[in-house]
Amino acid sequence: MYQILGLAFDGFQASGLASPFDVFNVTNSHWQQTQSQPAHKDAPLYTCSLVSRDGDAVQASNGTRMLVDFDLDSAPAADLIIVPGIHHHDTPALLKRLQLLDRERAWLTRQHQRGVAIAANCSGVFLLAETGALAGQQATTAWWLSRLFQQRYPTVHLQTQSLLVKNARSYCTGSMTANLGVMLQIVEQQVGRQLAQRSARTMLIDATQSYASPYLFMQEQTDHQDALVLAVEGWLQRHLSESLDMQALARRHAVSIRTLSRRFKAANGMNLSEYQQHLRLEHSKLLLETTNLSIEQLIERVGYSSQSALRRLFQKQLGISPRQYRQQARHKPQKNKTDS
Repeated sequence: MYQILGLAFDGFQASGLASPFDVFNVTNSHWQQTQSQPAHKDAPLYTCSLVSRDGDAVQASNGTRMLVDFDLDSAPAADLIIVPGIHHHDTPALLKRLQLLDRERAWLTRQHQRGVAIAANCSGVFLLAETGALAGQQATTAWWLSRLFQQRYPTVHLQTQSLLVKNARSYCTGSMTANLGVMLQIVEQQVGRQLAQRSARTMLIDATQSYASPYLFMQEQTDHQDALVLAVEGWLQRHLSESLDMQALARRHAVSIRTLSRRFKAANGMNLSEYQQHLRLEHSKLLLETTNLSIEQLIERVGYSSQSALRRLFQKQLGISPRQYRQQARHKPQKNKTDS
């Protein structure tokens, strides 16, 4: 039997604990179905509990209020501790939240020193890094936080291309889907591949996603603080398949075309047309890596005029065709998913 603890605090991302707990709950159901003895049918394979600094109820960032099972001092010995993401609006807010989580940091430090495995998700990896547990180790985090992470924890070997990194006693993930994949890996390690696969099929979880490369371009372009440009970038990302209408875009954001062009170029080092082309290229790469869409379906989603236009862009930027890119991406070695 295994004890799973979820570290809860005000402002945590609810999915960072609720979704992993669901994985273990589904695994419990499958395990109990295989047991012949009545006593085993009623006993869970995994016990999942919430722990907070004082044992008081906490409020997740989405407004959900959750009751807690234990405080930090009374929490039972754990086989795994899950650290969820820390909701924040900007860098100063995240750093302030980390400062306020001092007791949680000290508790995690003690647990790590005792040999307890810890799985941290997205911005929650910052809290794990604060303990020193990742010094000299590999890690990953949410793609838009990678630059801040590297600056704050220079001794940690950040794997910006990976969504999932496993060390001897820690797991770091950079997305919600990768977080679920980690839980399935833990189930497989503890109770076997068959049970993990049954749970994955039941929940339709694809635990193979491990690369964040399609998102890195956007992270590189959002380090500026120009509110106008950020708003325009968001609009372009949401309307990727639409043609670029400078006059309509400037009118939508209440500026002149000249002002829009000047500020966008100053913030990003490229004009709007070049930015849109980069977005389309990166989204095309993402769709080629993660879907089975035909090239015809892909160009419709991304907004290219023809297959030949997409092929020319791939040849110019990558030196290969879209189909060759898909083949290479599907056969890329899955680093850091398991110890080897």
